[in-house]
Amino acid sequence: MDVNPTRDQVWEESRKRLIPGTVIGSLIEWYDIAVYGQAAALVFGTLFFPQFSSTAGQVAAFATFGVGYFARPLGAVLFGHIGDKYGRRVSLVGTLLLMGAATVLIGLLPTYASVGLLAPVLLVVLRLLQGLGVGAEYVGAVTMVAEFAPTRRRGYYASMPAAGVFLGIGLAAAVSAAVATLPKDQLMSWGWRVPFLLSVIVVGVGLVIRLRVPETPVFEDLRKARARTKVPALTMIRVMPKRFVLVMVSNCVIALNIYVVQTYSLSYLSDKGVAKSTALVALLFGCAVGAVAIPLVGTFADRSGRRPAYLLVTAICAVVPFPFFWLLDTRNTALILIAFGLAFGSCLAVFGSQAAYYAELFPSAYRFSGFALSREITGAVLSGPAPVIAVALVALGSGNAYLLALAMMVVAVASFLAVLALPETRGIELTEVTDADPAPRTREEDARGRIALTDGGIS
Repeated sequence: MDVNPTRDQVWEESRKRLIPGTVIGSLIEWYDIAVYGQAAALVFGTLFFPQFSSTAGQVAAFATFGVGYFARPLGAVLFGHIGDKYGRRVSLVGTLLLMGAATVLIGLLPTYASVGLLAPVLLVVLRLLQGLGVGAEYVGAVTMVAEFAPTRRRGYYASMPAAGVFLGIGLAAAVSAAVATLPKDQLMSWGWRVPFLLSVIVVGVGLVIRLRVPETPVFEDLRKARARTKVPALTMIRVMPKRFVLVMVSNCVIALNIYVVQTYSLSYLSDKGVAKSTALVALLFGCAVGAVAIPLVGTFADRSGRRPAYLLVTAICAVVPFPFFWLLDTRNTALILIAFGLAFGSCLAVFGSQAAYYAELFPSAYRFSGFALSREITGAVLSGPAPVIAVALVALGSGNAYLLALAMMVVAVASFLAVLALPETRGIELTEVTDADPAPRTREEDARGRIALTDGGIS
């Protein structure tokens, strides 16, 4: 490279390591989430809460799934602070190590039959540590790619870490489907541990790649200009509270709907008498559909704008829930595959429109913190409790999922309205260094679409 390489040269030099490194991190995040959710749906109730009834044990297992989400906003603040103060790369190495270690240790846990109440206590502690790491992993990956990528293709490249979402869920479904074929005594004794222990392989590969990725040019500019804030999250909330709230609401469609589909639906199908292996294969098929949808939506966001792309996929999310459960109720394998294709093709596609958009909505001095915290607060409120909410709504409907489908529709509409209130950001530059504590302004910077540092332009 030249002594003073251009940003395009830095991008070309870095992307061969950057894209795989960020994709693997997201893969680990969503593999961890999915494999835990699948275990909670299928075996944790029996292994860690055998003293409860079947339904109560399932609720308790799903509650441990939700516990991790209460740690995620704290993880967003902690690693967001590190990312905005000390570097995006430093933060991403920390999240990867924490997530991977917690997941592997879950696979080594003793069960209730061995150590009694200590078993669920240790499970909750490790789930909390897992949540701390997850709270900033995906956001850090997207932020790094967005700050490296060329402006005209930022939507496409920033959607690449989201590929790790479907790869992680798909890998978890594939491993869990293979393990589910074991005889029940082997599944309950050692088979359930395999998906958790396999995480160590991907973590090792991801760490090697991630350590070779340089810091982003945008953060290097911040460091040189000494434009970093003392407490990025607090600065962001003080300067742009309305935008912060709108981004939180716009994320609700992912926060609830995707977790109902990827986690609760497995239990729902099991209650309907559908084989666990069939449900996991359907989940894998849905991930394949999401794999195609995410980069397509990212490309559409580059060509037509961030808001049109986000609004389109959110509108689709609003109409999918009722057909999804109607198809599941048929217990027909082909129709169940179609149901998961529809659900993941819409829910996962939101990532394709969200990635570059959220990175562009927050200034560089607190981009990591703003992006992470706005996503993870809705995660704590909706994602963690999603399976428990689903169990309760289906119970209220006497086994019928219409109330749950209605809730998913309402959440999608709320996200749609929030996006309508946010500005378009396609074409802005992320390289401009902001002041450490930017002064509030009352309108968008200029006609080119540069982001204002306050909410004034989004009333």
